[in-house]
Amino acid sequence: MVRSVVSMVAGGVLLGGFVFGSAVAAEAAPLAPDERSSALWYADGLRFDELQAQGATGEGVKIAVIDAALNPDVAELAGANITVKGSYCAFPDTGTPVPAVSDDVARAGHGTSVVAMLVGNGTSADGGPGTRGIVPDAEVWFYSTGLPNESAGDDGGVKCENYDGARGEFYDTDLHLDSPDYFPGRADSYAAWNAVRDGADIVVYSRVDGDVPGWNAALQTALRAGVPIVAGTPNPDGDIIAQTMLNVPFALNGAVAVSGLDNEGNILSGGGDRLDPMFGEALGARNLGFLSAGTKLLVPSSADAWGPSLGYGTSLATPLVAGVIALGLEEFPEATANQVLQAMVRTTGTSGEHEPRWGGDKEGYGLANPKALLEADPTQHPDENPLFAASSDDPRCSVPGEPPAASMDECFWAFTPTFEDVWPSGTSEEIGPREPSSEASAAWPAWATVAIVLLVVGVAGTAIIVPIAVSRSRRQRG
Repeated sequence: MVRSVVSMVAGGVLLGGFVFGSAVAAEAAPLAPDERSSALWYADGLRFDELQAQGATGEGVKIAVIDAALNPDVAELAGANITVKGSYCAFPDTGTPVPAVSDDVARAGHGTSVVAMLVGNGTSADGGPGTRGIVPDAEVWFYSTGLPNESAGDDGGVKCENYDGARGEFYDTDLHLDSPDYFPGRADSYAAWNAVRDGADIVVYSRVDGDVPGWNAALQTALRAGVPIVAGTPNPDGDIIAQTMLNVPFALNGAVAVSGLDNEGNILSGGGDRLDPMFGEALGARNLGFLSAGTKLLVPSSADAWGPSLGYGTSLATPLVAGVIALGLEEFPEATANQVLQAMVRTTGTSGEHEPRWGGDKEGYGLANPKALLEADPTQHPDENPLFAASSDDPRCSVPGEPPAASMDECFWAFTPTFEDVWPSGTSEEIGPREPSSEASAAWPAWATVAIVLLVVGVAGTAIIVPIAVSRSRRQRG
């Protein structure tokens, strides 16, 4: 299916990223103008010029990006509508937030590349070709969460702790479960949770995390509000143990999981050399949603310097898929994000509208096609997230070559969140970004911990969960 999906891009197709779902910029030498033009193959394949000529630019859509830090002063982001929402990580000894804005490429290179794939203007500092964004007029909200090993300097490597960037204070870990401000997660999931409550239309997370309780809570709030959390899947680096352990938020039920393709339409794979540090082929995910471009893409920095370079991995495919959702929301303001996702699973590839076809762990529903999406009216579809597994009939619940799943007990990857987790009252009419409480996402059930352990060691059929309906949302943008 992937081959036909990508045939629309004749000279190449789509994008790149870091190990474990981060953008890897590995080419240190400056790129010549012709090399840069070749690295914009994703913009040609997704037909940016045609989209933007017809006014499809993402205007009016608010996209939250969760990442370590941002350098908004790179030339590729000049003129972009970016709001830095603050830092969600601070040093415990001083209470000083880790800077959200930085010109340190080690800290800000990844986040800047992700944002540039959304709103890049196409021009680098020397006036030559630069990163082009799929939704140049969208509003980006940037939430800084620091790096996992962020320290205050030479003080023994003290890591930063959860900090509420909006309130300017440390997150209170002693809050009672019933408090509307109680949250069980760490900085990244906490920022995503707040982004939904702030009113973001889409949340983008191009990294991979192990904070299952936190991302479970954030995703429940997002599902209730009808806000897609678009998440990168692991890059092809051959580390099976790490890919198994770091499995959120992409592996959670209802997340928009994204993997990548190269410019010939092949599943993202690595060359294992100096310029391409990835190895093997991307594994995708049991709940994989969409594919987009993932290798040799033009990004604003290399691994150690600012300037046009080549990027690799799923981190760059992730914002491209988020951009497709944004284009659908812009073009059809009466549609919900759930309806746009319904249209997206029916417009992948080059065959126009079709019934959803899930091609397996590595292909998902196929290449997200923005041009085809804008020619299909999402409002004709139900206001239900098609990526939320609600019954064993979901194709992602069955393993190719094995008997179909007889019940949700056998769809063990979809153990959380469930319908009851998201809507504890039992009805999906309970909508909006309601804060988690002890009866919803705040509490982390004991069965979920057991299920995680068994899932990691490869034991199926553990979590007994029977969602009774897919998630709904009446949430619409103003």
